[in-house]
Amino acid sequence: MKSGLNFGFDAKNLKDTVSENFLAAVVSKGSDFFNQNGVTILSGPYSSGHDISITPENFEQSMVIHMVRRLPKATWLNDRDQFMQPTQELSREFISDAVIWSLFAPSNQTVSLRGVEYEGEVYRMKNNLFPFLLAELSTWKISDADIRLQVAMAKDDRFAALWLSEHAAEISAEGRAVLSEGKKIYRKFYENLTSLDRRKFKIADWDAGWYQIRMSLGATINLKILSDKLLPQIYGYGFLRDEIKYF
Repeated sequence: MKSGLNFGFDAKNLKDTVSENFLAAVVSKGSDFFNQNGVTILSGPYSSGHDISITPENFEQSMVIHMVRRLPKATWLNDRDQFMQPTQELSREFISDAVIWSLFAPSNQTVSLRGVEYEGEVYRMKNNLFPFLLAELSTWKISDADIRLQVAMAKDDRFAALWLSEHAAEISAEGRAVLSEGKKIYRKFYENLTSLDRRKFKIADWDAGWYQIRMSLGATINLKILSDKLLPQIYGYGFLRDEIKYF
């Protein structure tokens, strides 16, 4: 993939392999602010490489990497500043905040697609980062009959929804606020499915991606309070050297 809905099958150095139990890919080219705009989450491998396969085993670390690389603002002053490994163990609250921030950030370009043709095969790409359980989704108003039937027949919750359910006790008040605002946007999406440009955004399945949802609705979500909480912790945990803030 080149972006949320675009494929790069003609890339010069095409990368088309993923790890076992692949969930999504986080693109993490370079380790400095210069490459910040290239940091994103995709539902398939990045066509030119420089990505990490997100798996159940490294899901938390991948979400932290994405948040840490995207949240601090790049400027001409910090253009070559380097991101580093943390110098101490991360708290469970910090990790859950990073997961929620990543699930609702604009740089999360995950999607759900069917009928993707490549090398003679046809693929159905699930959105493993869908954040709500089927039991809850089934109670929402869904205007499109086909999607409503898909929800009724679906049996498997997506990974992110299960993770959030299993780690609910770790989620902070700021994280819960983002989840609540995000839920309003998701509910609006399903309620207005029949009036959205589903062809343009290739919306055909119940587990639509955050990229498809926010783009089709023209919606934004306020991450400022959670961002303001996380930013000093990025320095506190040593991902960025503290003195960088003063130059």
